Amino acid sequence: MCARNSTNLTNYFSGAKQSQQLSKAEEEIQQLRAEIEELRSQNSTDLEAQLEELRKQLQSQSGVLTIPLEQIQPNLEQPRQTFLPESIESMSRSLKSDGQLQPVILIQRANHLLIFDGERRWRSAKVLGWEKIQAVIISEPVSLHRKALLTSLHREDLNPLDKAEAIVRELSTVTGLNLQDVPRILSTVIRRLNAQKRIQSIVDLITSDATEQEQALEILDLSESEKAVLRILLDLQLNPASIDANIFPMLALPEDLKIAIRSGLKGVHALALHKLSAKNLGLPEDKAKLIREKITHKVIEEKLSVIATRKLVSEVVASQVKPLASDKTVNKSLIQTSHRLQKVSVESLKNTEPSQLIEFQQVLRQKLAEVEEVLKQQ
Repeated sequence: MCARNSTNLTNYFSGAKQSQQLSKAEEEIQQLRAEIEELRSQNSTDLEAQLEELRKQLQSQSGVLTIPLEQIQPNLEQPRQTFLPESIESMSRSLKSDGQLQPVILIQRANHLLIFDGERRWRSAKVLGWEKIQAVIISEPVSLHRKALLTSLHREDLNPLDKAEAIVRELSTVTGLNLQDVPRILSTVIRRLNAQKRIQSIVDLITSDATEQEQALEILDLSESEKAVLRILLDLQLNPASIDANIFPMLALPEDLKIAIRSGLKGVHALALHKLSAKNLGLPEDKAKLIREKITHKVIEEKLSVIATRKLVSEVVASQVKPLASDKTVNKSLIQTSHRLQKVSVESLKNTEPSQLIEFQQVLRQKLAEVEEVLKQQ
């Protein structure tokens, strides 16, 4: 009997295909078992040798194993860095009532196992006090961060901050650009393409193959760094314009709003709350932060919609704006007096009695002193 190749579990990286691929692995296990029965029926002379080989394959990567939790470590390079307590609690309830429906995927690294996919299940199993968990083990991918990114990127429950940090890290790693330069380069090229009314040509490339994408990028007036950034985003099937407008702005949020996102605040709400800045409020940063944290808490507690949040932010900003000087009463008499003084010519002063000039001078000095005193109080 011909030797079989082990199932290639590196194809399990697509979250949408994971269940299908694992089912395929189980089918192969069943097929291997069927081959054992066939060998027995044929009474093959080398039956024991081939059975031993098949047993090894059943214990190999295509098999679902039971692994002690203490041997498993989380992957610090994975995109998802936020695990909400309610999410872990929900998964714990599911594991307790229905058992583990899908194995986690682990990577063999040196003397320990690293989680590639399924950290939420692993965390929930620990909460339940389980000692072991079902898993499949794969060899470490060549580009671990990229594979992990592809696994998590298009899942709806990945928050926009984790997504932004993962994407910018991948772009920086592949292109060699500094982390802080990547959003700026993308923003620059998107603005220029928008002005040239050519942004749609980039969006249309998302579903094209690599050759078509490369040909289209070559005919645009792009720098090498701009082409590199767009090329990687398109390869990840991401809309560069949407990443620029909706995802990368998360990186510029103040730390208090980043913490709020990791605690469950939606990205669109965070962008609205970002307008409660020191500049917009006309306050020092520490005071602006206190106001922003208070309003953020209100938005989360009352589960306000985006529209309601934006309205609340506008009201807070308006309440903090100081009245303008023009709102004070206009003194028409003072304006008229000023105009009359301006009309007093040097010639008329020369033709005035000295005693009158001295009296006029004293009045002016007294009024100037009063004006200075009032200005000090403003």
